Amino acid sequence: MEANKPLGWYLKEADKRITAFLNDEFADLSISRHHWMIMQRIADEGSIVTWEFFQEIKSTVSVQQFGEIIQSMLDRGWVTVSVEDKCIFTAEGMEAYRQIGIMQQERSGRMLNGITEAEYNLMISVLNRIIGNIG
Repeated sequence: MEANKPLGWYLKEADKRITAFLNDEFADLSISRHHWMIMQRIADEGSIVTWEFFQEIKSTVSVQQFGEIIQSMLDRGWVTVSVEDKCIFTAEGMEAYRQIGIMQQERSGRMLNGITEAEYNLMISVLNRIIGNIG
């Protein structure tokens, strides 16, 4: 890969390739990277307010796509959404998250092959400082 491109190019290219990789890997389950992102957040926090979470990822998914993802999770019986727009796992959703998480660990391992824990932590630290510097 060619060096000396602007930082933004590398960030966008990495994100584009991560999305394509995960979407390909999840295709047999008929889910996408965004499904996984939603599932991770629900697992981490116990629930999400769907409109608030959409605000965090709207640069990578349209409102229509996001709605379709939530609907697909509702249709599978993985989540429920309250009248307050709070999205939580059902028992089936927790089990799906557990099973997909096992597969995701292997996929992440392939994606991060050859990157040490120290390199990964440094990368995250640098990106967090850039984000903090520009607010």
